Amino acid sequence: MENLGYLFAGYVVVWFLLFGYMFSISRRQKNLEKEIQMLKDMKKDALN
Repeated sequence: MENLGYLFAGYVVVWFLLFGYMFSISRRQKNLEKEIQMLKDMKKDALN
């Protein structure tokens, strides 16, 4: 029972890391979507 503080701290750290990772993945996905759209536009312009 005396180590509950460490357990809670570890739990909080894991959740912060998880949310940070999810935020990072979300940003990368948005950047990839922009790049895909740019490539589609370049392809369309090259074919015209």
